[in-house]
Amino acid sequence: MLRPSALLVGFIFLPASFLACQAGAFQGPEMGVQTSPSAGEPNRVSLVVELDRAIAVLERGLKGDWGTRDQYLVAFEKTPGTDPTGRPVMDAKRYVECAMSARLRVHQIWDERPPIEDEVRGMLDEFIEWRKGQSIARLPCFMPTPQTVVVSAGVAVNLLKTKIDPVYPTEALKNHVSGVVLLHATISAKGGVGALRVISGPALLQQAALDSVRQWTYRPYLLNDRPVEVETTINVVFAPTH
Repeated sequence: MLRPSALLVGFIFLPASFLACQAGAFQGPEMGVQTSPSAGEPNRVSLVVELDRAIAVLERGLKGDWGTRDQYLVAFEKTPGTDPTGRPVMDAKRYVECAMSARLRVHQIWDERPPIEDEVRGMLDEFIEWRKGQSIARLPCFMPTPQTVVVSAGVAVNLLKTKIDPVYPTEALKNHVSGVVLLHATISAKGGVGALRVISGPALLQQAALDSVRQWTYRPYLLNDRPVEVETTINVVFAPTH
């Protein structure tokens, strides 16, 4: 039977990485937390912005002799959620916040481990390395699985990079068939056209519309500064010129 003092010692020395991280970090053998194999990373430019802000908070806390984990987390949470151009960087912000949460333990009055300043200095060195790009592949937290967003045909048109005009079917020309083929399309986070299906339009024109749109490319649609897959509709117009 364990004595009360033994139980107390076991509680005191739980590692900081064991604490639940809101963004989904978990304990790992090398860095305390790992990235999910299926998780993505935030936009690199946004990540640099947030690392700079985190570094500034850590340095300010050391200078001000902050003594608790919450002081650092609250100060970082109060930093802007946009970059200097006004673009949102919340995914990168949550990513860095999760790393801070995992590396700063909750100190108790009976805690005999090194003071929080030691943890902050270690984290500061680590963040500076990430900022330099030395360990970008080993960032510590889960990112949410990209979701599919439905956008209007007008929004999709504005993202269009490469448009291949359809080849007018000979049979359709011979029979004076014209009109609009309406397609439902899935556009990947990288801007490629994925699944396509016909919603409406003349039967003689449908295959030509599908063959054409499959070759189109788009600029990625950004949600919270992160490329996501989108669903939209596409109008392919067939109008004979002779």
